[in-house]
Amino acid sequence: MMLGPSPAFAKPMKSRILLLAPLLACLAPVATAQNDKIVKTDGTVVADVKIESYDMRFLRYSKGNARENLASEQVDKIELGKFKDEYARGLTDPDAMVTTAREKLAAKEFVMAQLGFLRAAEQFFDAGKASEAMGTLDELAKGIPEAGVGLEAFRLRCGYYLGEGTKGASSAQALAKKFQADATAKGWSAAALEGQFMEVLSSRAAPKEFQAALRGVVAAAGGNPTLGDRANVELAHSLRETKSLGEASKIYEKVAEETKDVHARAGAILGMGKTLYEQAGDDKEAFRKALLMFLRVRLETKDSWASLQADALYHAILAADKWRGPEFGQVMARCRNLLVNEYPKSEWAERARAGR
Repeated sequence: MMLGPSPAFAKPMKSRILLLAPLLACLAPVATAQNDKIVKTDGTVVADVKIESYDMRFLRYSKGNARENLASEQVDKIELGKFKDEYARGLTDPDAMVTTAREKLAAKEFVMAQLGFLRAAEQFFDAGKASEAMGTLDELAKGIPEAGVGLEAFRLRCGYYLGEGTKGASSAQALAKKFQADATAKGWSAAALEGQFMEVLSSRAAPKEFQAALRGVVAAAGGNPTLGDRANVELAHSLRETKSLGEASKIYEKVAEETKDVHARAGAILGMGKTLYEQAGDDKEAFRKALLMFLRVRLETKDSWASLQADALYHAILAADKWRGPEFGQVMARCRNLLVNEYPKSEWAERARAGR
């Protein structure tokens, strides 16, 4: 008596398995390739997708067997699952990252290419190499004129100019006006509003006029809570500086509690710390509370903009010095070391080195 399949069936079964192997091999990449992520402006995260294309109008992606279109004005940022592997040689070397981005562009891998140019520019800015950063963003704009990351690239440029203070204000305003006009002409409503916001920030208008303009941006940003939160933080900063501390504090607290944008939250917590610091007088406990707020920026929003991190570390040094509680000297030294080592080109590091 024979147990198991007869010799007559053995070979066909093996053949069927061999035939299935290539099919399974083809199917496997489909499952593993869907590891991209989309972060929307309302804070919603769409994970485990495959981003097919991304321009200033639409982001197209697949999830499972379904294909979806998302208006780009609803997209805050994207993350590509293969990015670290594709750019392994340039994750800490922006020159190498640019080289890889050019290769991706030549191969018409436009989503991967545009993200590479953008990240390389960010690294150049962080290293204090503004001309290389601007050149990289120019290359991105020329190679992929309607890249979906164009809005992020615009923010980078404007952020640099605004960080230059009075010296860069006119350049920031000219760039913002042009970007707003181009976006309006092409029907990119969210991008046009972002241009308006940057134009307001660079206007150097009188406080009342500046605050009114920011309120206008907040009112128009109903469908873009990220932009609304960032504009509200800037409004609160201006209100604090003009001594409208009650209204400023309410805005800071609301944004810090409700926003899903790490940069807005960092700015709000930083503003809360500055409010406490500026009102402390001779109250050591108030300085301790301000110090804790500044440290929260570092501990809770470490992925926020470098300018916010540097600002918070500098003010933590000042608050610790005013507090003079247990181990305050160690806190000051630790914050100073982080500031000058991680953000050496910032105005805050320069102030710390100068003892101001």
